[in-house]
Amino acid sequence: MRVCIVSIMLVAAVLFAGQMEQLAFVSLINGNEDIFLVNEDGTGLKQLTKNPANDWQPEWSPDGKKIAFISDRNGNSDVFIMDADGKNVKNLSNDDANDWDPRWTLDGRILFLSNRNTYWELFIVDKDGKHLKPFLQANIPEQHMCWSPDGTKIAEESDATGNWEIYVGDAERKQMTNITNNPADDIDPCWNEDGTKIAFVSDRDGDQEIFVILPNGKGLRQITKNTVDDHTPQWRPRPK
Repeated sequence: MRVCIVSIMLVAAVLFAGQMEQLAFVSLINGNEDIFLVNEDGTGLKQLTKNPANDWQPEWSPDGKKIAFISDRNGNSDVFIMDADGKNVKNLSNDDANDWDPRWTLDGRILFLSNRNTYWELFIVDKDGKHLKPFLQANIPEQHMCWSPDGTKIAEESDATGNWEIYVGDAERKQMTNITNNPADDIDPCWNEDGTKIAFVSDRDGDQEIFVILPNGKGLRQITKNTVDDHTPQWRPRPK
């Protein structure tokens, strides 16, 4: 289940001037979905979650100190939070229903989707798990779409050409350009904080890997390279 919330979708940032950006992503390298951290040149790989259940959909807090994510370690999918180093894991939503797609608000709360009322709708919760309540009804988009940090552009995945590609265009989707142009499937676009790069997932080498590309389709780089699926890239925000 996927939603995109303006200004908090797939946030990204430079750690500080002159240094490398980092991405959190999901990998099956251990046989189940775990969350990892990596530098944008592929170095410094670190495993953040180590649980026999599946952990996925990492989402950085605006200050880069916390990561919200989804885990089925309690038998269903719940929203969890942890420190940027993987410590102090806490279940925030804690319900028998399925909760998906956590997104941070600018004031440090977390929006997520839940079917606890038999249909999918948005809920909001504080980062300590308090004050959980419905936010508003949400229509689930058919394709993964997200706005650039300044809200003027959109990146989305679409299978308009017969396979999934990443498109970039204006916020009203009047002029969309295919920036990946590959017979493989390219999905899950993710803007960095200044809108100069997009991370995405592609299976062009036989399994899902993390790539980075410029919004104009140039400068393609492969970040991960192994024999299992890596997905759900998230740029780390700038320290506040």
